[in-house]
Amino acid sequence: MKLAKIFFTVFLTSYLFLLSGCGKKNQNEPVEMTINLYMVAPESSKLMGKSIDCNEILVPISKTILIEKNEVESALTELFAAKDTDELKNYIKGPGLILYQATVSNGIAEVYIKGDFAITNLCDISRIREQLYETAKQFPDVKEVKIFINAQSLESYLSISKQGFN
Repeated sequence: MKLAKIFFTVFLTSYLFLLSGCGKKNQNEPVEMTINLYMVAPESSKLMGKSIDCNEILVPISKTILIEKNEVESALTELFAAKDTDELKNYIKGPGLILYQATVSNGIAEVYIKGDFAITNLCDISRIREQLYETAKQFPDVKEVKIFINAQSLESYLSISKQGFN
């Protein structure tokens, strides 16, 4: 009888333990979130946003997306895929350009990009910088953003690019 009670208690405890996990949402399931993609408009535009170099405006465009790995990676993936419109331009493009990875840990977002940006003039440098940083830093858990392209910092990459126009 004692053995039956022990067996029953173990069985019941195991059953309740398994049941407690049912109905819980998987933390790895994609969730919908509304984010901003930052695109560039000319100063003559009636759109509102942040003034940036070359008399242009960085305009936040609200979009609902699925967050799969983390907010920063999902938002930047959308930015990399965003198409130009009549009034808004996306300068996050270039030969072989891909978002390799983005992580967020202890308030620091680290973004890794491979390929090259299509930089045709000095204005493209500030456009690219602003679009990437504003898109990545919009989330409450992101206090600092570090961006790397081809194993060097974005700032170093853009600085080298800028030298080509001097």
